[in-house]
Amino acid sequence: MNKKKLLPLGVLAAVVLLLAAALAVLSSLDADETEEGVALFSTPADSVTAIAYQDDESNVSLTKNDDGSWTLDSDPKLPIDADAVTEVLNGVTGMKAARSLEGSTLETAETGLDAPTMQFSFTAEGANHTLIVGAENDIAGAYYVQVDGGTLYTVDSSAFVGLCKTPRQLYEAQDITDIETSDVATMTLDTGDEVLSFTRDSDGNWTLDGDPDYALDQDTVSRMSSTICSLTTDWSITSPTADDQYGLDHPNAIVRLTATDGRTVTCTFGSTDPDDEDVAYLRASTDESVVYEIAANHLSCFAYNKESLKAATPETATAETAGTADSSQ
Repeated sequence: MNKKKLLPLGVLAAVVLLLAAALAVLSSLDADETEEGVALFSTPADSVTAIAYQDDESNVSLTKNDDGSWTLDSDPKLPIDADAVTEVLNGVTGMKAARSLEGSTLETAETGLDAPTMQFSFTAEGANHTLIVGAENDIAGAYYVQVDGGTLYTVDSSAFVGLCKTPRQLYEAQDITDIETSDVATMTLDTGDEVLSFTRDSDGNWTLDGDPDYALDQDTVSRMSSTICSLTTDWSITSPTADDQYGLDHPNAIVRLTATDGRTVTCTFGSTDPDDEDVAYLRASTDESVVYEIAANHLSCFAYNKESLKAATPETATAETAGTADSSQ
């Protein structure tokens, strides 16, 4: 009698185990699908011809040119780094959702789509697409997003980190000149108080024009030349105001290089705050319609006069060493 009662229980236990195994398999498959993600768009990044996006810090609109370069619609003259734009395009067109919420009963206010955190729109292959990013679900670590005004998804929060690049983050740094240091033949330094001209010989040695026997500090003079040849900008002010806004009305220095093939470049350096260690300004003869922002530490390379450019002699070095020794006693 007891054995007959136990038999159905054994069958029931076997069924439960079977269902548990099946559930584990389905859960595993579902996890694999979640890890793989759901592609939001089937558009290749290189087919995008225009993109716009905005968040709390950025409101950017970009248009692709026939040569593959990009233009910032609000500042068409600003140089844009195509690789930086590609990062944005790859992030948007290649985005994958963690879950599809198709058929969800969530209200718009719950998902934050009534007050978007971010918005993206782009044109590709003649079609327009939108991606609206709503509120972040802190527990899930994901944002609610809506694609093309239709299906709702959740997308991992990490997918949006650094995606809304500001114009400065899209900026392509500019080289001031293509003259190589080894090609420089002459240089002039005008600090406002003094004008010094230098000539470089075929061995790379500098002499001071008008006083060729003057013992120049070769490393310091060479550093002036190489600074101009290697200088890159931090930003381009494409519609500059008056020179006094950048300290260019009373320049810190004006430097002119001439290459062996006759090419020249003239750089005028200015600053608005002598104590500002971050930003200085530059106008270059390569494009005088623009004022560039550069790192302020470049100014120190040209803060010299004839006396301070004199090379240390053995006697000077010995005296300085002795002075140091005396002061330490």
